[in-house]
Amino acid sequence: MKKKTTTLKDVALACGVSSTAVSLVLNHKPSNLSEKTKQLIHDQALALGYRPDPTARSLATKKTNTIGVLIPDISNAFFSEAVRHIQIELSKYGYDMFLCNSEEKYANDLKYLELLISRNVDGLIVTMSAESLTDNHQASIQSMLRDSKIPYVLFDRFYEGDASKVFVDNETSGYELTKHLIDNGHHHIGVITGPLVLNSSRDRLKGVMKALNEAGLHINPEHIVTGFYDMETGRLGGKKLLNQVSAIFAFNDLQAFGVIETAKQKGIRIPEDVSLVGFDDIFYSAILETKLTTVRQPIYEMSQALSNLLMKMVKDINHHEVIRCPAALIVRDSVKNIKS
Repeated sequence: MKKKTTTLKDVALACGVSSTAVSLVLNHKPSNLSEKTKQLIHDQALALGYRPDPTARSLATKKTNTIGVLIPDISNAFFSEAVRHIQIELSKYGYDMFLCNSEEKYANDLKYLELLISRNVDGLIVTMSAESLTDNHQASIQSMLRDSKIPYVLFDRFYEGDASKVFVDNETSGYELTKHLIDNGHHHIGVITGPLVLNSSRDRLKGVMKALNEAGLHINPEHIVTGFYDMETGRLGGKKLLNQVSAIFAFNDLQAFGVIETAKQKGIRIPEDVSLVGFDDIFYSAILETKLTTVRQPIYEMSQALSNLLMKMVKDINHHEVIRCPAALIVRDSVKNIKS
C-alpha cells in the first residue's frame, strides 16, 4: 500500500498552527512566530518526513532551481569531465542539473532543447552538435534559444552573434603546439581536425597556419585530414599520414589515441619515427607508454566561469559576456627533436 505523502497541513495540525505559518518557516520567510514555535515546526516536519513539493514551489516562485545542460557526446572525456565540474559548481548556487546528450545530432538538439524549455529550467548551458552548426540548421537552434526567453550560455562551441559564451583560446593553443613542433625541427606536419563547422576546429587550424607562415613553411593540403573528435578519425588519419610526415597534430587526444593504435599496427614508433601531439590533456594522456604532449584545457576554471556567468544572467537576462580562457601547453614524451 502506497504511503501517504505528508503535507504542510499535516505539519500544521501537529504543531497547532496554520499552514501559512508552516510555509513561512520552512521557506525561511519572515514571520512573527517565536523561536520556540519555529523550532517545533522544523522538528515536526522532520519527524513526519515532510518533503516540499517542487512543482507547487515552482508555481509559487516562478523558479524551478534547475539548469538544463546539453552536450554533444558524453563519451568524450572533455565533456564528461566538464559536466562533473558544472554540476558541482551549480550545486553551490542551489541549482540541480538536467543533463541531455545529443549524440552529435541536430534532431536530438531540437528534441532536448524543447524538453528542457518545457521543464521551465531557470537557465541553459548549451554545447551544440556539429550538425546544428551547419548553415542549414543553425538558424532554427538560434531562434529556439532566443524565443525561449530563458538565459543561456554557449559552451566550447558557438555561432557568431551576441550570445554569451565560454570557450578556450583555440587559436593561440594551436599556434603554440605547432610552434613546439617547428622548434623541434619538424617542417613536414600533418593535422587531423574535427568538423570544420566548429569554431574549435577552425581556430586550431588558424593557429597551425599562423605558426607555419611565421616559420616560412606551408602544409600540403593532402596532409589535412578532416573528421570527428573521435578515435576512428585518428585511426583513419594515422593510416593516411604516418608514412607522409614527421609529426602529426591531432586536434584532440582521442584522435591521438587512434593514431597511436594505427602506428602500433604498422610497426611505427612514436616519437622515434613520427612525433605526435594532441589536445585536451584527458587523464589517459599522462599514463600512456609514451606520454602525450598536448594542451590542457582549464576545465575546472571554465566550469566556474560558466556557472558564475549563468547565475548573473538568471538575475539579469540582458547581461552578456564572452569569456575566452587560456590553455596550457603540456610537454611530455611524444615529440622527438630532429634538428640536425
